[in-house]
Amino acid sequence: MNKSIQKQDVEAIFQQIISLSLKNDAHFYLIYQTNDQNTSLTDLITGKELTLFRYINYQIKHTPGLIELDLKNEEDQIILKQSIQEFYLAIDPKTVLFAKPRSVYGWIYSSFNAEVLAQELGKIAIQPSSDGKQLLRYFDPSVLPPLLNIFILAQKEILLKPVHSWLYLNSDGHLIIEKNLLDERHNLIGNLGIIDQQWEQISWIESRNQTLARYHFFHPQYNLSEREADDIIMQSFQDATLKGYHDKRDLTEYAYRSLVIHPKFIKHPIIAEAIRRHRHQSLIKQLQTITPPQWDIVADECIINTKEINNGFM
Repeated sequence: MNKSIQKQDVEAIFQQIISLSLKNDAHFYLIYQTNDQNTSLTDLITGKELTLFRYINYQIKHTPGLIELDLKNEEDQIILKQSIQEFYLAIDPKTVLFAKPRSVYGWIYSSFNAEVLAQELGKIAIQPSSDGKQLLRYFDPSVLPPLLNIFILAQKEILLKPVHSWLYLNSDGHLIIEKNLLDERHNLIGNLGIIDQQWEQISWIESRNQTLARYHFFHPQYNLSEREADDIIMQSFQDATLKGYHDKRDLTEYAYRSLVIHPKFIKHPIIAEAIRRHRHQSLIKQLQTITPPQWDIVADECIINTKEINNGFM
């Protein structure tokens, strides 16, 4: 990421949030998680109260919490700006590929005080499944966007019920504002009713993040937005599993090739023949037999076939 562009983006996001705060009288919270790495933000928030998410009958080692900021206060404005800076560092593709821990998870506007909101957010984070209770890391900005694409409207409403709006940066570096279109309320149950098919899609999110980071790292001038890439990635995972590929590395490889070659690359005769000849091996090993010139042919012919279909010739 270009550092000069990053500074401009940090200032732009900062001004956006300040502008929103002038129109919003709700509490403003930084979602923060401590880790073993001290940063400039660590020093700035020393002395600030961190209200951890409250989980019921579920213990995890690290959990995020809420730090309330008064954006009329200059010191808290400095904390906000530094948190935006750290968020940009966290979405750098290299950082994501190496799975480095993050400390900033985004920002929330809510009419609830920190104690009540921490209980509400913790309640929703523990969800029943056929395998027992599971931690749903919806508060992680690398999880929230694909999760909202997986959920139906009623589930989204439950997820956002205790907040006015949820802010984070997506992998494109854009400020996303998820708004609660209803009144802020307590979640009496907090059960999202996640079905098995959705749990399977949720299990793909880690591979989704690796695919997206790999795409951004090797193609910094990429032309697909996060939302467009997500549609291709999640469909690729579904197609891959139907073809018998379940290893996370194979899923990532299938989705990555779908992004950089073509979503239907797997059907090309060159690819089909490589898979047939090495049918007892992983997808990664099958595709390693494809040479760069062959990949160029696959990409060109897939694009040509798509144009012909769109023009009604096939």
